[in-house]
Amino acid sequence: MSLVFNSEGGTHPQTHVLIIGVGGYPFIMDGKDQKEQHFESARDSGQLTSPPVSAEAFYNTVIKLHHEGAWIKPLGSIEVLLSVAESNEKELFEGQQLEAATIGNIKRRFREWKRRCDSHEDNVTIFYFCGHGVDKEEHILLAEDFGEEPSNPWEGSFAFDQTRRSFNSCKASTQLFFIDACRNITVDMFTTKAQLYPIDTVDLTLTDCRFNLTQKSAAANQSAYGPEHGVSYYSQSLIKALEGGALVHENDEWTIATGRLAPIVGDFLDAIAPDEDTRQRCNNVSGHSTNILRFAEPPNIDLTISCTPPQAQEIANLSYVHIDTKIGDTRAADKAPWKVSIKPGIYHVKADFPAGTYHPSGGASVFMPPHASRTLNCIEWKTA
Repeated sequence: MSLVFNSEGGTHPQTHVLIIGVGGYPFIMDGKDQKEQHFESARDSGQLTSPPVSAEAFYNTVIKLHHEGAWIKPLGSIEVLLSVAESNEKELFEGQQLEAATIGNIKRRFREWKRRCDSHEDNVTIFYFCGHGVDKEEHILLAEDFGEEPSNPWEGSFAFDQTRRSFNSCKASTQLFFIDACRNITVDMFTTKAQLYPIDTVDLTLTDCRFNLTQKSAAANQSAYGPEHGVSYYSQSLIKALEGGALVHENDEWTIATGRLAPIVGDFLDAIAPDEDTRQRCNNVSGHSTNILRFAEPPNIDLTISCTPPQAQEIANLSYVHIDTKIGDTRAADKAPWKVSIKPGIYHVKADFPAGTYHPSGGASVFMPPHASRTLNCIEWKTA
């Protein structure tokens, strides 16, 4: 079974989601049915532990937002395909028997998902893929059975860019595609022509949907990264943005729009990458912006309060208080910056110095998602 959530029906627009996580590749390196491969793209690729975990985390976020009533177009369906490497340490999607992410299953479920998406022009469509990918003028995404036929391993893959363009035949006006996969080119791709297999035929007479966001986790010739057995850095960033990091407050509403989502995910990705070797840059294609999520109240944001110069930081008593609710907190002197979690809003932030070494410093600040900081400039008392 791949349809793990189904509330399809009625005449109102809905949000329809397809999630694909591929970590187990049985026919390539370290796979349980490993075959001798003829092409470098297949020889040098192996098992992945992050994509299935990332797919589950993305699914949990979609469900969480559903329970919070946050989807502006209510959740209509979630379809999940999952292939797990034998080395994966934990059971994923506990209690659910999911179909494997083979190319046959991907094609079939993609077309069924597209049919649901095509049921109303105001539907929101979300496609999420995490797994192996390569790129030479076309981003090729690898299904579980990549390499099953060593003379043409591409039979177990699909051409994403053409598949994305073929989706223009869907009437849904809001289409989101999130691709968490490498975009490297291998040496043999310079000497051989890889067969391209789009899932659907491209109609060249059609144009992009009005509210398009297609985001790839890596730029051309870049890799995508993630911790072993953990959520990938891109998926962490995407989830953080969807759960409130991309919120804006307009017309007395807290909303997330497609146009806001893309740059915020990129900012989070820069911050999450543990070092320069794992830094990656998103690639975005977007159209007009539209709201897809609405929150009854905003989630907390991270606030960092510090003082300059550093000598003042070590002896400052810090405080913050919301100017309306009067909710706040204080902290005694400490050489480290003060990191707290607060509701967005306007706060009065202050540094006091009981010993009188520096003038009290502070004032009102507006703190909004995705995160905030305030450095207080402290002036030393001058003695006569």
